[in-house]
Amino acid sequence: MLPIRKSVAHRARKKSRRRADRVDAASRGLARLRADFFARIDPAQLLQALDHLPGVLYFVKDAQSRLMAVSQGSITRLGFKTEGDMIGLTDRDLVVPELANKYLSDDEWVLRHGRPRRNILEMWFNEQGVRDWIITDKYPLRDTRGNVVGLLGTIQTLQGRRGMFAHLGPVGKAADYIRDHLSEPIRVSRIARHVGFSERQLERLFRRAFGMTIQQFVIQSRIHAAACELTHSGRTIAEIALIFGFSDQSAFTNQFRDITGMTPRVYRERYVAELTP
Repeated sequence: MLPIRKSVAHRARKKSRRRADRVDAASRGLARLRADFFARIDPAQLLQALDHLPGVLYFVKDAQSRLMAVSQGSITRLGFKTEGDMIGLTDRDLVVPELANKYLSDDEWVLRHGRPRRNILEMWFNEQGVRDWIITDKYPLRDTRGNVVGLLGTIQTLQGRRGMFAHLGPVGKAADYIRDHLSEPIRVSRIARHVGFSERQLERLFRRAFGMTIQQFVIQSRIHAAACELTHSGRTIAEIALIFGFSDQSAFTNQFRDITGMTPRVYRERYVAELTP
């Protein structure tokens, strides 16, 4: 009886190996089919759809963070005429160091880890060429052998992405609550009660969705709102600091400099003229 049992087990293993070989062959065949398909088309065609998405800009970079493709909206905002004028440039060729260093640091993380970074809250330029808050997503690009050879990024304004907060459930509800109460004391406990989560749950989900803590989001949202106030009103810097919940002008100035790379006074002097007809 023992040899028979061995024979049955042996046949079962051979059958299992043959099945696995068929699955592997099918997978390799599909991989070749996919590779052949993409080899026959111009990858730039895949970006055409992004050019027609309202409020979305894109960029493609190689492994050295050099621009390989960029949306038309980005070209005009940065003062260029054609995409060809920007190919091969890096962020250091395009923007001030405090912005370029942040963008390139995020690029390096995506390229090194081979994983996307989403919901990066940072500063860029609006249609008037003035600094404004944006949300950036970055995704690694791989060659046919799986090596990371570049990245694809998308940009949306904070206001444009805000319309999508509802899809984030309680986290989106928390973000909207923060944006609607910037002039008031904002405590995590109050936000958690508003969305029906514990503080720990909400902090964990918020960091996963936005890549930052709730307190960091509060500070950056206040700085963004204060920046708009600096260029759209005649209020003093001290008044703006108090409106958006900072204890005094000094605390406001320190936070503003950390995020924008300049003091509120310099920011106002540099950008208010661009908003004046």
